[in-house]
Amino acid sequence: MSPLLRTHFDMELARLNEGVLDMGSRTRQAVSAAVRALMDNDLDLAAEVVAGDIAIDEARHRIEKQCYALLVMEQPVAGDMRDIVAALTIASELERVGDHAKRISKLQQRQSIMPTSIPMGGIDRMCDLALKLLDRALKAYATHDVEAARQVCKDDDEIDHLYKQTFNVTLSYMLENPRSIPPGTYLIQVAHELERAGDRATNIAERTIYAATGELIELNL
Repeated sequence: MSPLLRTHFDMELARLNEGVLDMGSRTRQAVSAAVRALMDNDLDLAAEVVAGDIAIDEARHRIEKQCYALLVMEQPVAGDMRDIVAALTIASELERVGDHAKRISKLQQRQSIMPTSIPMGGIDRMCDLALKLLDRALKAYATHDVEAARQVCKDDDEIDHLYKQTFNVTLSYMLENPRSIPPGTYLIQVAHELERAGDRATNIAERTIYAATGELIELNL
């Protein structure tokens, strides 16, 4: 690749990475808004989250087109190829994070009334942990920080533990009071969506490691 083509390629690759990070910011906001809508019983905000998922899907499609264009037109070498493939995969993971936010809001729309008889602290803490994992994974991606990415994968155990704890607490309320079964089932589904969002963050971290080292392993076990 000539110096001129190299400069052009680096600019396009930087634009691609900026698009991934912008998409990450959008999905983060969606998860945060979905849980805030849940906590505040704000059906208008929940509707905004559902409608906003279209923009996240469109961002993924733009990134996908950018990746294919770079692969076809620039014929990148091994390291560059990994960067492009990682961006393509991470965009897919981020789209799924947005889907988790959308499903939380759709669950709220179907539930309509908040299950105030069941403690919500676990949901709030799970959201906080999932967003922190996502923030750290995206920062590791932006800075090509392999060690930070590995730590994200290790720390996913914390949100898994909190999911089990939230599940057990909610189940105990459902067993004690049959009227808590419908809202309890709903909250367990919300907790599951947040746990899966945390898993997506570890998948992003794994692809960051792959882009930097060529090492493609599953650390989220």
